[in-house]
Amino acid sequence: MNAVIKPEIIVTLNGKGGVAIPSYDSEYVLMRERDFNAILDNINLEIMLTVIGGNNSFTQIMRRTGLQRGKLSRHLRRLLNSGWVVKEGSRYLPSGRIYVVYEVKDVNGEIILSILMNKGAFIDPIHGLVVINGEPLTNYCSTCPLRQACVNNVKSLARRYGIELRGAEPSETYVELFRELVRRDLIKRLRGGWRIVVRR
Repeated sequence: MNAVIKPEIIVTLNGKGGVAIPSYDSEYVLMRERDFNAILDNINLEIMLTVIGGNNSFTQIMRRTGLQRGKLSRHLRRLLNSGWVVKEGSRYLPSGRIYVVYEVKDVNGEIILSILMNKGAFIDPIHGLVVINGEPLTNYCSTCPLRQACVNNVKSLARRYGIELRGAEPSETYVELFRELVRRDLIKRLRGGWRIVVRR
């Protein structure tokens, strides 16, 4: 698996064959920014990619990452507590397919839940994990050796989800793709009476 890891964007590329992602607990996971930031830790990211790749038992994750038992336990606890993964029996699974960051505001006595459109992540069963952490710079991808792979990847994702993209650079189009997924699908579900269940 190839990966592009930059401060504002993380993209994993599974290649042509892809990896079948195990089942996940929910379609959407709404999380605080502090919990979202857990994935920006390199070890947590490596564990998450291992889980997405189908190695989901403690032993498999330990073998795949080379982490010692105590260190792996601490990082898995962080991923569980922050909402990135859930545990079903002996398996660790992605808690959702799309991770959306929210903030809560108290405005004149009304509680407003605000979705951040420049932070979030989504898992694609074929292409892997895309993490958005802010606005990528212009020409962000111009010197990246994986630029063409990202171009192919994001075009394929856009076709898969039926989204027309306008951005020129892959980094811009990944952000655009994430925003469209949230706008088109999550907002529609919330307006349609979709229930939010709060768990901890």
